[in-house]
Amino acid sequence: MALSDRKKQILKAVVDDYVQTAEPVGSRAVVQRLKMNVSSATVRNEMADLERLGYLEQPHTSAGRVPSHLGYRLYVDELMQSYAMAPTEIDQFVSTLTMRMGELDRLIAEAGRMVSELTMHPAIAVSPTSDEEAVRRFEVIQVDQETVVLVLVTTSDIIKNRICHLTFPLSDLEVTAANRALNAHFTNIPLEDLTDERITAAEFGAGADITELLVAAIDFASDVLSTVMQRDVYLEGASHILKFPEFHDPGKAMAVLDCLSDRNSLALLPMPDDEHPVQIRIGSENGDSPLSDTSVIMTSYRTAKGARGLLGVVGPTRMDYARVAARLCHFAEELNHLLNHDTRR
Repeated sequence: MALSDRKKQILKAVVDDYVQTAEPVGSRAVVQRLKMNVSSATVRNEMADLERLGYLEQPHTSAGRVPSHLGYRLYVDELMQSYAMAPTEIDQFVSTLTMRMGELDRLIAEAGRMVSELTMHPAIAVSPTSDEEAVRRFEVIQVDQETVVLVLVTTSDIIKNRICHLTFPLSDLEVTAANRALNAHFTNIPLEDLTDERITAAEFGAGADITELLVAAIDFASDVLSTVMQRDVYLEGASHILKFPEFHDPGKAMAVLDCLSDRNSLALLPMPDDEHPVQIRIGSENGDSPLSDTSVIMTSYRTAKGARGLLGVVGPTRMDYARVAARLCHFAEELNHLLNHDTRR
């Protein structure tokens, strides 16, 4: 059943009032918010209809009503107005990011802390990863006849090295052959293509007995790529959840905090894409877990090499969706500019 414009405006007024007050909303408060000439009696009837349709709920101890998960979904999809950030807010984002941008290995956790501070909600930051990660270049450096240093550079410019002790001496020609074989047969290919069959073909093409060295190099590359492609997850500002009335119950709060502490579960959050740059999951849309009492807003950011990471905010379903989403997206935009060395400012 399609809702009338009046019902939609009443639902919007209920959501807006409840987000601000955390108290069930009565018809008088709705009338004060509406920009139409309508009586309290009419509003009460419309709110009763919205409750029957599943968009509002009535707590047992109150005459007022609160939005349901379905009501929030309609609000987010159709009724929510864009939040226009003030110039002072934008300046705060830029200055905070510029001052606190440090080493890349600390950047993602730092980004999570900043998102939490700027939104006053628990924040999730997931490190960038790319399904297309590969080795861009190998180098075998001989230390002595039975020891080499294996060096590799990934397509995202990560450099790793490992000392390899062999069971047989290597000649200069065999080191040269190994370098040539590794770079000819094992660069710019997916992890799953680093196979024994490819090692056999590479050794045959090299015309030298370098199987042990090739196997060591490919094992090293597999370890590096597997690690690089894992998504590190950081949770910052978890204690913010305790300030919301919805989580004043210790048991409910602990259930949410325990769920947020499960990095493996958070790593499975869907990554927003270019077609849907912002994802808002409301209540039960987060599955059968303590997060079913929360809402999660997510967006993504990209590194200069195209790897995509995730930034998210967790809060009660009574969330100021427009304001939080605007702040989160603007932060991700500024982070993109910094990661891609944008000098427009």
